[in-house]
Amino acid sequence: MRISLRMVLTALIALVAVGSLISIIPSESQKTEQVENASRGQCENGDGVSLVIDFGTSSNREIAELCASDFDSTGWELFAAAGVKVEGTSEYPTGFVCRVDNWPTAEDQPCTKTPTAAQGSWAYFVAEPGSSAWQYSGQGAAMRVASCGAADGWRFVEAGETIAQTAPRVLPVTKSCS
Repeated sequence: MRISLRMVLTALIALVAVGSLISIIPSESQKTEQVENASRGQCENGDGVSLVIDFGTSSNREIAELCASDFDSTGWELFAAAGVKVEGTSEYPTGFVCRVDNWPTAEDQPCTKTPTAAQGSWAYFVAEPGSSAWQYSGQGAAMRVASCGAADGWRFVEAGETIAQTAPRVLPVTKSCS
């Protein structure tokens, strides 16, 4: 029985494709490990990256302050490392933050398209190590690599508010890592 070169190449391509897909899907132990490296409160010792989530004044939710230890990846991946659920829009699934920990609700904002100012949206702020003030981020969370000791802050901007009014209501805690 002769095996055709076409069949061998097709099988090889399929095997490589399946292997690539498996390698980018985190295993259960990787997911658990990411959350195990997270703690409540900002990183006080410069041992990770802080994540502050301010859900806005009308949400009646507490501001979340989290620390992801031993973290050196993008601001988007910081959500998973801190154990926080984030959703993008249908148009930009990992490029535009639409919902954080189910806020705003799916009824208020379906996240199929980029929200309008009347619906409200998330604003992204950063603080580099040694800084005690938030700066509006000039790049998206999927592009920014958070450095050890830095802080990422998110604030839900409600209708009628401007970005300048909406830095998180908690100051960042940043430290230079050793």
